[in-house]
Amino acid sequence: MNEQIKLLFVQRFKGRVLFNESMSAYTSIGIGGAADVMAFPLDEADLIDVLTFAKSKKYPVFILGLGANLLVRDGGIRGVVINMADGFKDITIDAENLKVKADAGVLLSKLISKCAKKGMSGLEFAEGIPGTVGGAVSMNAGAYGGEMKDVVNGVEILRYEGKKNIKKEFIGSKELNFAYRSADVPKGSVVVSAFFNLEKKEPKDIEGKVSEIRAKRKEGAPVKHKNAGSVFKNPEGESAGKLIDRLGLKGERVGDAMVSEEHANYIVNMGSAKATEVLSLMGTVRDKVFKEFGIVLEPELKVVGEE
Repeated sequence: MNEQIKLLFVQRFKGRVLFNESMSAYTSIGIGGAADVMAFPLDEADLIDVLTFAKSKKYPVFILGLGANLLVRDGGIRGVVINMADGFKDITIDAENLKVKADAGVLLSKLISKCAKKGMSGLEFAEGIPGTVGGAVSMNAGAYGGEMKDVVNGVEILRYEGKKNIKKEFIGSKELNFAYRSADVPKGSVVVSAFFNLEKKEPKDIEGKVSEIRAKRKEGAPVKHKNAGSVFKNPEGESAGKLIDRLGLKGERVGDAMVSEEHANYIVNMGSAKATEVLSLMGTVRDKVFKEFGIVLEPELKVVGEE
């Protein structure tokens, strides 16, 4: 990317723009090569400008949430990474009708806390999931018997209409076709906010449930080292972690990538792990599980970028 294009980026947008920025600082596992451009739109108009400019230059676009459940390859990401961390943080609560609108950049932890104080229940299952609203809805995040599909009424997105115009539209939960760790968010679009339907409960009961789930996570999740959360989806009727554990693979390593000794479905970064090491270790685990049990483990971890 030449200096003239870089200058245009900086001059055009209100938010921050970084160049050749290492993705390792923006992923929970601490791994990833550099992104050509990382833009931090402050509001919807800024986001539209970023998208329009990127399309005019034919740069690919990748939307980044909190960087959990994400592995960026060592070659980094070509084009523009849009980081929602600096904007899109509004929460609108209609306590009377038990409805909430939350922007894509809102942390799940903040949303849960605000809803609990208002006596609005339904999001407790997401306590401890390290993500933003946009990312959580896009992958139908879930835990402890709950998923986003249970509470999401729909999302607002921005997407291209024709070659130049960007249109804002609402997509209802039925159209999102929620499935296990996935949702049909139209390709090339950006989730800017999500709408939730919740239930009325006493704040103390909600906070009690949140505390219970927090304690369970503390017992079972590997918090000693950087990680990207669950690596594999649970096969139907099975637990990926238990299958891996039964093979004695806790502690298995490739370089600085290791199967967690606390939770077998986590791969942790023991210091300076590379994406190639994580992917190699994932391949070893998948092969051994298939050989022993005849089950193909599908990645829950999203892998992006170039070798």
